[in-house]
Amino acid sequence: MTDGKDLVFIGDAHLEALDEPCRDFIAFLEQLGQTAQRIVLMGDLFNLWLGLRELEHPYQTAVVRKLAELRRQGVVVRYLEGNRDFRIGAAYAGFAVDDANEGGIIERFAGHKLFAVHGDLANLADRQYRRWRRLSRSAVVWRLFNLLPRRRRRRLAEALEARMRGTNLDFKQVFPEAAVRAYAAPYLEASHAAVILGHFHVEQDLRVDAGGRILVLPEWKESRRHLRISAAGDLEFVDSLY
Repeated sequence: MTDGKDLVFIGDAHLEALDEPCRDFIAFLEQLGQTAQRIVLMGDLFNLWLGLRELEHPYQTAVVRKLAELRRQGVVVRYLEGNRDFRIGAAYAGFAVDDANEGGIIERFAGHKLFAVHGDLANLADRQYRRWRRLSRSAVVWRLFNLLPRRRRRRLAEALEARMRGTNLDFKQVFPEAAVRAYAAPYLEASHAAVILGHFHVEQDLRVDAGGRILVLPEWKESRRHLRISAAGDLEFVDSLY
């Protein structure tokens, strides 16, 4: 059932202050409260998001409250953890989002079976990032981090975010189409109509000879665009009106 409303996928927003992009994003969410049945946030909603409510910045609290309001209105909000997200489900599932997942989700909507995942693991050649990901998400690191005083944890998190911006730049310059196609192939072969990714910040609609599509979402803050699946089953990138 679609109730005549849309399924919406929103790419990396990378919000970082209570500024114009953040206010525009909140206004966009307000609009989706009227037009969307389900929203999938594809990860990296903020430049850095820790699953610790006591470390929220005011701009994050404003967005989180709007997401919680949408859920109270009956909109389903799902979150795919990205490379700048850490343990979001433990702190926000059941409040701001219905669920949070880093391994990908399946959405069935308007006759389509869709697989969506943030996409940070799509490029197997990016070994430096894959090592960092395993380390930074380990239970030991998280336990040690939580032993620190609140102020120290915030300073450490801010230093981490700044470091992430300037590392591994070689893998951020060119869209790895061949790697993305190889990553998506098993899911398309398993009868998914499309594989949907974020992470790469470039809008792509890749067609596959054997059938199916690979849809890569642009970074929302710069593009103001998102992916819309209508109740009629149309999949298209559209401007985010607010």
